[in-house]
Amino acid sequence: MILQNDKNRRVVFILGSTGVGKTKVAEDIAVKILMESSFSETTNSETKKVKKKKSDDDDDDIDDQMVTIVNMDALQVHEELPIATARVLVEEKEKKKKTRGEVVHELFGVVGIEEEEETRTKKKTKTKKKDVRWFRASFLEIVEKIWTKRHGKRSVVVCVGGTPYYAKAAMLKTFLPEREASMPDTSDDDDDDDDDVDKLSLEERRAMHERLRELDPKAAARLHPKDARRVRRYLQIAEEANGEESLLPSTIFQRKKDKANDDERKQQNEQQLMFPPTVTRVIHVVAENEALEKTLETRLERMRHDGVEKEIKTFIETYPTAAKSNTGVAQAIGVREFLDETDDDTETRFEKMCARTKRLARRQRRQFANMVESSEFRSAPTIEIDATKMHEMLAASPPSSSKANAFWEDEVVSRAVRFITEEFVDDVNAPSTKKSTRRDVIVDLEENNDAWIERACEACGDRIFRGDRDWLAHTSSKRHKNRVRNLKKSREGERGSLHPNKIAAI
Repeated sequence: MILQNDKNRRVVFILGSTGVGKTKVAEDIAVKILMESSFSETTNSETKKVKKKKSDDDDDDIDDQMVTIVNMDALQVHEELPIATARVLVEEKEKKKKTRGEVVHELFGVVGIEEEEETRTKKKTKTKKKDVRWFRASFLEIVEKIWTKRHGKRSVVVCVGGTPYYAKAAMLKTFLPEREASMPDTSDDDDDDDDDVDKLSLEERRAMHERLRELDPKAAARLHPKDARRVRRYLQIAEEANGEESLLPSTIFQRKKDKANDDERKQQNEQQLMFPPTVTRVIHVVAENEALEKTLETRLERMRHDGVEKEIKTFIETYPTAAKSNTGVAQAIGVREFLDETDDDTETRFEKMCARTKRLARRQRRQFANMVESSEFRSAPTIEIDATKMHEMLAASPPSSSKANAFWEDEVVSRAVRFITEEFVDDVNAPSTKKSTRRDVIVDLEENNDAWIERACEACGDRIFRGDRDWLAHTSSKRHKNRVRNLKKSREGERGSLHPNKIAAI
């Protein structure tokens, strides 16, 4: 039922970094689709009007859900910290949920902190953890209910969020396999060990990594010394192997990887998308870092005016254990800054929040760019919408709000609605933002990646990189290319005499 191909159905995924305008895109296209559908219905024949009126009279108390916005943000599913997580406040809209033509919101603020704490304290019970698997099951259940209710009618599900992991779980069938029935539950002793590992100093982590290097050099080359949990796991397996190569972690995990590659080759011709390309639409909203960062600064000031400081402090006082756990909603920007027991004043804490938000936006931009270019999304109809101009207009002095609104309506909303409503017979003529040259390299790495190799970059101060993917990402970066170019010029004498220390370093 959920994979049925239907030209009246659309599942739209709006991707992009924090603050870029994903939520505004989702809200505006939902309203525009409703308005256009409402206008087209008024031009139908009198017979269809009578039938529609009779249908409306039969189910006036039922929400029609022609357009539904589903949250894909890992923090906005939580009930707490609505300001800090920039969650859409849907309480007023939920009151009007049964009104004809209203946009419905799902999975916003549905997980309470008490429910999370109960899950943490009752790990041996069958309490269902509200993790990414729960999100995926809930998301698919919502889509199936909508499609069942609106069978044969037009329905648009708009999914929006800034968590790449959740987006992949909703978009790909092969991304999140079901847990095996034989997988053992995590015991309380294991939790205690994890806590002990988190408390290890950097010297202790390096010593544990060196011990692993002695027993299994290939496994040590794959892991960073700071990845203490995995280092400890590999070390335990290596010590139990007693020198037998077939039982070393590098051999065991390489064998698993080979099996996974074989399974992937068998399924390479199968559809990886959760929904068919004729139903799926991907809208990737981007903006240049400089323009976006000014918007993030403005947004933080607005959050501060709305009382985010009081909200965070109340959360820390009410749920001190959850706030210190750095899990769930406690990962929201601001909790760590106000939880810090230093003597920083309020202004300094907000400056740290702003800097952390900008780092998050840059990281998410890279993650989503790599995601839409990956081989899994090859058949997904995709467009890229650049909102840089709008952010620059809003950041201008004085801000050009009218021009920004006109640009947003013409270049963003209207274009997105046309893309959603357009039909593609197959994925050959579907638009795509994927770059063929880099995608070919990525696909080749996914098939032939050597994760057990360790390389050092001489030009960048002998930095260590583990695996082909990390090495490709580093050698493709502008910083590395600039360092190589400068090093070459220095060695050829094109930059004049060098400082003695630099000569010795080269």
